[in-house]
Amino acid sequence: MPLSTSKPEPGRRPKATRAVIATLVVAFAALACLFAGWLNRDLFLPGRDLAEIRKSGKLKVLLAYDPINYFIYKGEPMGYSYELAERFARSIGVQLEVVPVRDLDLQLPMLRSGDGDIIAHFLTVTPSRSRIVNFSTPLDWTREVLVQRGPEKSTEGADHVSKPEALAGKTVYVREKSAYFNSLRRIMERDGISINIVPVHGSLSTGELIRLVNDGRIDYTVADSNIAVTHQAIYPDIDIRTPVSVTRPLAWATRKSSPNLLNRLDDWLVRQRRSGEIQVMHHKYYQRQYQFRKYAISLFYSDKPGNISSYDKLVKAGAKNIGWDWRLLSSLIYEESQFDPKAVSWAGAVGLMQVMPSTGAIAKVFNLSDPEANIKAGTAYLESLEKEWRKIRDHDTRLKFILASYNVGPGHVRDAQKLAVKYGANPEVWEDNVERYLLLKSEPRYYNDAVTDLGYCNGIVPVRYTRSILGRYRLYSQVIPD
Repeated sequence: MPLSTSKPEPGRRPKATRAVIATLVVAFAALACLFAGWLNRDLFLPGRDLAEIRKSGKLKVLLAYDPINYFIYKGEPMGYSYELAERFARSIGVQLEVVPVRDLDLQLPMLRSGDGDIIAHFLTVTPSRSRIVNFSTPLDWTREVLVQRGPEKSTEGADHVSKPEALAGKTVYVREKSAYFNSLRRIMERDGISINIVPVHGSLSTGELIRLVNDGRIDYTVADSNIAVTHQAIYPDIDIRTPVSVTRPLAWATRKSSPNLLNRLDDWLVRQRRSGEIQVMHHKYYQRQYQFRKYAISLFYSDKPGNISSYDKLVKAGAKNIGWDWRLLSSLIYEESQFDPKAVSWAGAVGLMQVMPSTGAIAKVFNLSDPEANIKAGTAYLESLEKEWRKIRDHDTRLKFILASYNVGPGHVRDAQKLAVKYGANPEVWEDNVERYLLLKSEPRYYNDAVTDLGYCNGIVPVRYTRSILGRYRLYSQVIPD
């Protein structure tokens, strides 16, 4: 049979051509969908928006332990970001659930994978981050500064750096996935210099790196100026005058797939700023917390011979109820409030014995500014700590566990015990054992250890607190009759 030589109708393509074109259209459509999906891949990751969060009854917030934004103090969670997040959760009618972040390099992946709804750890807003998460309205503005020891404290070989280009040839320690790392890279490109940037593990907080600079273990790191200024109150020998970036916003972050949550958060933050609540919170944690952490400038106080304070009668009655030497209780009260019944700490602890309202409520004492009521609540808490540590047989050792727990809460001391066991120390001995690991709980390697429950603790505070009270008590015992 001869092949057909007929031509296709005008305006129509051959069937084979139409099939090829159709196949190409489908292929291009598939590629377009894949490309769009890649650009908006957060839309396909696990996550919840405002309606789902309200339905669950919980807002999951990603927070890393640090001495400003999230920590446990006297058994209570506290911190600037924690308190703001708790208030926001209440405003949308749900409870707050903190999801601890042990490695700061993982907080963005954790958010995008659905482990949390909000990153409440302050992030510097950058173009690269803005492509993968949404940022809230700024909570603060900061610029990055070089952290180094002052000229008179610099170690041999560590020149004082007064301008960014003088970092040529210097070694600077920062987290690789931090905005600080990128700022140093920009300085190198801009000024044509070479900086030895040493990336550190994400478990090392900015505060920990500042401490390493202060201790002379590293020469340089970079920090946001607001963090650096706060830590300068603890480490007065550090120098933070050299800027390494322009001023940039700090904000919280949400997933791209949670637009309603972001809108509600932004509206709430704007209202909080207008009302002054954010400014009050900022002052509480960035200024008052460190101003209040003072130590007694005098070991001994007495307004009359044989007396320690004008509250001796109340102190003696309270000490008798729990079987303590009244001079020991007086030493604790002096350390807490210097016998000021109106003292209120940055954390809200009240009165002579600096009792937290929640602790007073357990003892059914609510007027904590009243000296007698305050001592009643404080000694009731001491009595509960006696029971907490009853398995420590040696009386003097048990007393140290009790005093440290009164200052920072028994949970941190229990964590120090667990660390002592893990590293081969004695969990029932204080000096060089539990005390040592309480001190080490300010280091990420230890407060992020799997055996601990409460995270960061500024261990030097309860250790000094315990030593100071016992030293003053010895002096009281020498000069004040029982």
